[in-house]
Amino acid sequence: MKQFAPLLVPFSALALLVGCGDESGEEQHAGNLLEIVQADIQAPETVEVGEEMDLSVLLTQGSETVEDAFEVVFEIWKDGERNDGVLLEAEHEAEGAYDVVYTFEEDAIYLVQTHVSARDMHVMPKKMVVSGEVAEEDIQAFLDSDGSSNDVEESQHHH
Repeated sequence: MKQFAPLLVPFSALALLVGCGDESGEEQHAGNLLEIVQADIQAPETVEVGEEMDLSVLLTQGSETVEDAFEVVFEIWKDGERNDGVLLEAEHEAEGAYDVVYTFEEDAIYLVQTHVSARDMHVMPKKMVVSGEVAEEDIQAFLDSDGSSNDVEESQHHH
């Protein structure tokens, strides 16, 4: 115990200094951490087959737009065929908007999901887009499945 006595004073002083730090800075930093990055996919609910579409995601954190996202990628696939989907890196356009251009090639229910890495956070919202002629009962079945359909089973293969 006598060997550790000389170390006790410096560590006690260090603990005292840390305890007396500026709490307002800590509260401000903690406040920034509570504001999560929001990603709002801007895509129509229905599109024509073969029509080139501008898809966008609007990024905000609190009341400010996010202009400095590290990565924004759109993942687009037909319902039940996630493994055959495409990944498109978005371009920052303006005022928190990150865009891609995509052509929906078939009559189908598509899922559009963005993978956003910004400000030490990762968010992945998803939106349904109906391309062309899809039976109303198919759309309703998709919605009743909470938008997961066969993709739940397919996503389990990734684990």
